[in-house]
Amino acid sequence: MYVSVQRAALRLGVSPVTIRRWTASGLLPCTRTPGGHRRISTEDLDDLARRIADGDRLAARRARERELETVVDTAIALGSKLELPELLAEISRQVTCVLDCDYCTIYELDTDEQLVRIIADYDRSGRRWPPLGPYRLKDYPLTRRIIEEQEVVEVDRDDPAADAAEVAALSIENDAHMLLVPLVYQGRSIGLLEAIRHEKGRRRTRQELRMARAIANQAAVAMVNARTVTSIRQSERELAAVRRVQSTLRHGLPALAGSASTDVFLADLADMVCRAFGAVSCVAAAAGRSAGVTGSARAAGQGKAHVAVARAPLPSDLAVTLTLVRPPTPPIRELLDLVATFSAVCLGRTGDADTGAEPPAPAPN
Repeated sequence: MYVSVQRAALRLGVSPVTIRRWTASGLLPCTRTPGGHRRISTEDLDDLARRIADGDRLAARRARERELETVVDTAIALGSKLELPELLAEISRQVTCVLDCDYCTIYELDTDEQLVRIIADYDRSGRRWPPLGPYRLKDYPLTRRIIEEQEVVEVDRDDPAADAAEVAALSIENDAHMLLVPLVYQGRSIGLLEAIRHEKGRRRTRQELRMARAIANQAAVAMVNARTVTSIRQSERELAAVRRVQSTLRHGLPALAGSASTDVFLADLADMVCRAFGAVSCVAAAAGRSAGVTGSARAAGQGKAHVAVARAPLPSDLAVTLTLVRPPTPPIRELLDLVATFSAVCLGRTGDADTGAEPPAPAPN
């Protein structure tokens, strides 16, 4: 007679992950169904059970070795991911595999708003599900306790003593069991891991709960590192953008002072600013006149453009309006304000034949 991995695990009192590891290593023979599922002979299970009974100490030592191996392998896998989206997918893959669950949901904690938000929700196959929530901690007292006291807690849907809010959450998708593990970094909770099973299984062993906590701790460190790397890379990109703008302005601004008229001045200013800032478009206006240009950049879809306006102080009342693909950073806004101020000074010195102003009277002899 052949049984599934889950039944084999129940028979030996170990986790399904352990059964899969034993079959992969050859310790426990198995066959495969046409669909690729493992099937284990009950005779082989009985034989292995006798061997385990005859060598409890050896089995315990091997169990500790497997636990350490799992923790090390997980640390290596998570440490290799520096981009947050890839890291979250890898965390979910490790959790669903090691903890033998159907879904892994990762929450981040917002201490100011006192809520948790889903930042990743993957099933065993690696498919990502759209996030729900956010969830206020006042509505989920068990979640609040897990985060504050940094406990690891299991919840069964049919347990009459289980937290009502968590049971209701399980019932939405007709799930049977969840394991809640805090994400702790340097003694501070930064979020939560949730491992969900469709069907009820046995309660996890102390060894599995230790592994769950270890994986969550590793995940928390990796998440903080990934966010730090992302922040550094973003700062580097912003600095490079500022340098490109400065380079273009350094060559373009002095030339404005020689413009023959307000119209030419505004056209040159709009063109230079559009190129310098990599804008979708730019309009320069002053003295009731304006000039605009369209740049090579294109807004990435309706509602994705961002407008930045800089005005110089009176009397010129010069205004420069930029349409950008991305929101302007504070350094970019400061540069744009500087351009408007400098341009207003240049415009005041422009000899404009189009303004209708009387030429200055000649000095008396």
